[in-house]
Amino acid sequence: MKILGILFLALLIGAGAFVGTEFLRVQVPVPGSERCSQAAPSARQAYEAGPMGQGRLRLAEMGAASQAETPAGAFPGLILCRAEASFASGARDTMWFALVPGSSGRDGEFMVHAAPGDLGRRNILAIR
Repeated sequence: MKILGILFLALLIGAGAFVGTEFLRVQVPVPGSERCSQAAPSARQAYEAGPMGQGRLRLAEMGAASQAETPAGAFPGLILCRAEASFASGARDTMWFALVPGSSGRDGEFMVHAAPGDLGRRNILAIR
């Protein structure tokens, strides 16, 4: 009986530690640069699903993502990111992508928009 009591107590302590860790993790905001790194695979998918990615400018490789300065007047809450990319045609350019806060209003939900080059950056910043 003593062993069962000790095992039960250990289980309660472990469950409490897990719940506490998850609660603290939810409360800590993730910096924009880390969000850019986390969103890079989604940006690749967003680009490949769009007309440029399905056309003749196929994405071959995308480098590490970093946060770029978001200009004043951009969509509120928008996080602008950039990554160096190479395309199947051999061209290299900057892949711009943005994390736009979701319309549901829940914190941490973003839509991803991605486009290459300076024109892509301007199109992303024109999102309203």
